[in-house]
Amino acid sequence: MQIAKGSCVCIYKGKTLRTIDAIRLKDKSYLMRLGPQVYVDPCDDETILGRYINDPRNRLLQNVIFDKRPEEQCAYVIAKRDIAAGEEIFADYGRWYWLTKTPNRLEKLPT
Repeated sequence: MQIAKGSCVCIYKGKTLRTIDAIRLKDKSYLMRLGPQVYVDPCDDETILGRYINDPRNRLLQNVIFDKRPEEQCAYVIAKRDIAAGEEIFADYGRWYWLTKTPNRLEKLPT
């Protein structure tokens, strides 16, 4: 089934946290800041489809955006363009997400 541009693909939600609690999390892989003192973390709920969205690290490949709604304690995932059936969903995680990650280096392949 195709997803039309402007449609809500899913809702990114989870356990609601304040900044102090978000900072203390050991695993921040799914943590999203919605606004001042409002974070959500769906790490314990595999039914939240938004947690399976990947960041392609290339703006040209992004096909959804996060419409953050701190007052509702969630983010709507909105299609930036028409998305074909079976197409992977990609969004920008933001620079802060990647600043916390250690780069993986590939081992030199034998020649």
